Amino acid sequence: MASAAFQKILENLSGNKNVQNLLESFQKLSDEIKKKEAELKGRFDQEKEDKIELAWKKYQEIVKALSVSEAKLEKEVNSTISKIKKSADDLEKNIQAYKKKAIVQKTKLEKTLFKKQTTKKASSKKAAPKAKAATTKKATTKKAVARKTTKKVAKKK
Repeated sequence: MASAAFQKILENLSGNKNVQNLLESFQKLSDEIKKKEAELKGRFDQEKEDKIELAWKKYQEIVKALSVSEAKLEKEVNSTISKIKKSADDLEKNIQAYKKKAIVQKTKLEKTLFKKQTTKKASSKKAAPKAKAATTKKATTKKAVARKTTKKVAKKK
């Protein structure tokens, strides 16, 4: 029974002009809201697309700037490496030249030292036979001569 009473109330209300005007107003408002929703959605979608496009452009600019910077850095690193290699080669050449000079100096010093040693040996050999020759002479003179020659040899060293 409640449903029959409810239907009767609905029929009475739908027959009322004020209720029909109210329903039409609600319908118009609903249509306007849907229209505005579609318009705003389109605008928001467009703004969203614009922002995405702007972000993509900025991203591409940043990537381009980074690639340019990377290329410059790579060029500078390569140039620095080549300078270091050249400097190392020059340094190695200088070291080799100084090594050769040092070897030449060493051989010269060795020769002079060898000559001094040979002259010392020769002078000590010469002094020794004189002493033997002096032994044939008097005994007192031998000792004095032998002492003098040994002192001279010691001073030369």
